[in-house]
Amino acid sequence: MQKRSKKILVIDDEESIHDIISLIFEEYNYAVQGISNSIDLQEKVLAYNPNLILLDIYLGETDGRLICKSLKESSQTAHIPIILLSAATLKLEQLDCEPDDFIEKPFEISELVNKVEALI
Repeated sequence: MQKRSKKILVIDDEESIHDIISLIFEEYNYAVQGISNSIDLQEKVLAYNPNLILLDIYLGETDGRLICKSLKESSQTAHIPIILLSAATLKLEQLDCEPDDFIEKPFEISELVNKVEALI
C-alpha cells in the first residue's frame, strides 16, 4: 500500500461532503480527514498538519469566514491554503477573509481537483 503523502482537511458540518471528498481524492493519493465543527479547531489543524483545507462557509452556528480569517492570521496556520465552499453565490472578493480560492456548491469534481492541485 502506497503511503498517502498529501493531506486535505475538510471542515464541513455535512458528513456526506467528507465522504464525497474522501472518495474523490483517494484516487489522487490524498489522505482526507473531516471535521464537522469548530471546537478546538486550531489544535486539530495543527495536529493533522494538512497541505490544504476545504472549509464550508456555513458551518452550523459558526461562520467559516471567521475561521478562515483566524487561521490566516495565525503564524502557525497562515501558510496552509484554504478553499472556501458554499452553496451561496459569492465572489472571492466578497468573502472578506483572504481564502486562497472559492468553490460554489454543488461543484464539478474536475473543478475541485484542479483547484486543490493548483494550491498544493
